[in-house]
Amino acid sequence: MHFRSDINGLRAVAVALVVLFHFGVAPVAGGFIGVDVFFVISGYLMTGIIVSRQLSGSFSFATFYLERCRRIVPALAVLCVAVLVAGWFLLMPSEYMDLGQQVIAALTFVSNVLFWKTGGYFQESAHDLWLLHTWSLSNEWQFYLLYPILLTVLARFVGQKMLRWLIIVAVLLSFTINVVGTLYSPSGAFYLLPARAWEMLVGALVYLFPLRLKDHQQRLMAWAGLALILAAALLVSEETLWPGYLALIPVLGSGLFVAAGHQRCALTDNRVAQYLGRTSYSVYLWHWPIVVWLGYFSLENQPLWLVIGILASVAAGHLSYRFIELGITRSDGLLQRTQPATRLGMLFGIALAAMLTVVANGVPARLSADFRRASAELSMPIVTNGWCFYSVETIATLPVGSRGQLCRIGAQDGQLKALLIGDSFAGHYAPFWDAIGKRLSIDVQSVASDWCFPAEGQAFTGPTSSRAYAQCLLNRAYLKAGAHRYDLIIFAGSWGVIRHQRKMNGVYRAIRRTSGRAPLLIVMPTPTNFDVNVADRYARTLLFDIPFDIHKYGKQRDVSARLANTELAGVVNRLGNAIFLARDDLFHISGRPSDVTHENIPFGLDESGHLSIYGSYKAADAFSETARYRSLAQRLDAVRTQRTGMGLGQR
Repeated sequence: MHFRSDINGLRAVAVALVVLFHFGVAPVAGGFIGVDVFFVISGYLMTGIIVSRQLSGSFSFATFYLERCRRIVPALAVLCVAVLVAGWFLLMPSEYMDLGQQVIAALTFVSNVLFWKTGGYFQESAHDLWLLHTWSLSNEWQFYLLYPILLTVLARFVGQKMLRWLIIVAVLLSFTINVVGTLYSPSGAFYLLPARAWEMLVGALVYLFPLRLKDHQQRLMAWAGLALILAAALLVSEETLWPGYLALIPVLGSGLFVAAGHQRCALTDNRVAQYLGRTSYSVYLWHWPIVVWLGYFSLENQPLWLVIGILASVAAGHLSYRFIELGITRSDGLLQRTQPATRLGMLFGIALAAMLTVVANGVPARLSADFRRASAELSMPIVTNGWCFYSVETIATLPVGSRGQLCRIGAQDGQLKALLIGDSFAGHYAPFWDAIGKRLSIDVQSVASDWCFPAEGQAFTGPTSSRAYAQCLLNRAYLKAGAHRYDLIIFAGSWGVIRHQRKMNGVYRAIRRTSGRAPLLIVMPTPTNFDVNVADRYARTLLFDIPFDIHKYGKQRDVSARLANTELAGVVNRLGNAIFLARDDLFHISGRPSDVTHENIPFGLDESGHLSIYGSYKAADAFSETARYRSLAQRLDAVRTQRTGMGLGQR
């Protein structure tokens, strides 16, 4: 297809909106719609390339795919190398391992699937994902793989004239998936191709239904399209369910602008817009890692650094365009002179390096020994580091069975016998009960496995096809058969998630049944759920010797957990022999509720609300200072007296 300055200028509008949005520049609260604009442009151009070549008899699948590779892969591969190198010096092991997975997903064009499974695009934790923006490239590449096949098959069986009417049907089908998916699976609708294909197919319709317009009609239609795009950028926000039906606004606007074919629009036909349009792909690639870098050092709210970040994005985009994009297309370019086998070898080398970061668990040895010692307890207590959480889901060598019910903590020769049971949240309370058990002479047996919250029935928060589900059924059967053998039963679970999945009824039944069979039942609270991994954020400050402020991190994920804690407390406290330990009993500084310890280190670990080994131990220290701890000690003394009176032989 011949070069169109209007489309090149529209690319500039799209990338400017995305960059301004990601750098938090007001009032472009909906600048993410720039990606929707890119999708329409892509659909138009790809349809033009495929259909025009089909009509002339020159279309080749191999040529088409090779051209797409040459357009997309080289700059993306260089970006992946850059972030892997930067990550070597900047990232915690878990973060570096995640980055390796992102690189692999980006180079294989499945990052949209990876991020769909990881979480929402607008969540605060998404700002830790260095290659988050490659989700759109994965969508486009998946479209490129399937679309020429679809057009070729349709052209052969129904002809070129009927083809465009079937494209309309495909648009309506994909748009329906988008609207319904946005309501019931927002993350899937945002990331996955079935809900996004209609945007590219709208571009296809613009090509397949060309308009013949006079100059004033072109001008009017072009400005109307731009007005719709800019209105969407200014009026929608992160709070808007997206894409949904509202995505019609920027998509329709983009379609109108491209259909108009107005080459002399003042907003797009100028030197700045044309330059930015030419470099838009590279600017898009480089701007997001710079946004993440600013957030990494807590610079994202400083105006000077935002300006520097935007200018750095444009500069990096220029260099990438000049030396990488042109370097693969121009005859005198460095990459053009490189043999294809060499280029392919370099690509495999990048993928291999990314895989090694995953296999090596983020290469912790690259960090100093002093740092590793200082941060050693900022991890989840699990069987691999000497604790009890029996994660058959993440540790393939662990067998499903009774071995997951044998771990003991606390006072090994304690006068009282306790059972700590639940999911990973029971696992993270193991250091807590190890310390409390030793103080109060309690021998605690821990039975904790993936997603296995204490409940009656078969409700499960994970996949029932997993090995973890089989382990869970064994754990629940163990509780049901043996609750009467313990002086104290301790329940712990991810109550917020369980409540969100409407599975609390089984928990309430288990509480009532167990309280009737054991002398004392304790239900542990779900700790604060932050929107980011606060332990990693703290470790960064430790590594780079910068201040740590827990208050800057959001708690939107905590809403359901707080409500679940409140509801559970109401149920538990109505029972005579049950205690609900509130957050304020465990997480405080001298009686003042706190998410950090005296040392300004977070109790918490990750976005799910897990405690680190350190945080769990410190929660035990904080708990031991409270009146609730003294009350518990008295209750346990009464149980101990009752047990002695009954005689050992009767238990």
